[in-house]
Amino acid sequence: MIINTLLASFVLDYHNMFWQSPALSRLMRLLHSYSSMLVLVLLLFFAITGITLNHTALISSTAGQYQHHQQIPLPDSLQRQALPAEPAAMAALADDIRHWLAEEHQLPSGRLQLEILPDEQALLLDFKRPAGYSSVWVDFAANTVEVDNYFAGYLALANDLHKGRDAGNSWRLLIDVTAVACIIFAVTGFYLMLLNRSRRSAGNRLALLGMVLALLAYLGSFY
Repeated sequence: MIINTLLASFVLDYHNMFWQSPALSRLMRLLHSYSSMLVLVLLLFFAITGITLNHTALISSTAGQYQHHQQIPLPDSLQRQALPAEPAAMAALADDIRHWLAEEHQLPSGRLQLEILPDEQALLLDFKRPAGYSSVWVDFAANTVEVDNYFAGYLALANDLHKGRDAGNSWRLLIDVTAVACIIFAVTGFYLMLLNRSRRSAGNRLALLGMVLALLAYLGSFY
């Protein structure tokens, strides 16, 4: 009985020494400070665009918006009497057309969707990107290419980047990094608050208040 009591006391003392040790406290302060600075601009970006997305009826802008249409002759090297039957050959042809348009006509890049229309001897290439798209209609019968470029504006671009819509793998990775940094920032902040005895009670009340407000807002969304 005495051994169990002493062992429990030792474990508790060791636990308290570890969680309240100066080394751990310094590490948490460093993580808290540097995680916030790492994503400072991104936190501001996601906070501001969160407001613009939540109030689209009040906050709108067409700054930077444009729509262009052009018709281009298909070069001899890309002309075909018949569309390739094999998917790999068709994908290679679509890739050649994309490179030609990017190099010769500055077609913006984006996530490609390909549609083959053999009855019309045509190929449809859709390039989706944040706040815009390019639609390319390749008519092999007439040997012409019609290109429609659309950009919804800078505000729409910011909103789409907030959602990660058609933004590519690099931007999605950046969102993940930001999320991890925010988790570190929140957890280390909570730990540092627990160490501060004079502010611990008020901090816990604020954390509880935030949870209650989130729950009430969620329940209120059904009415």
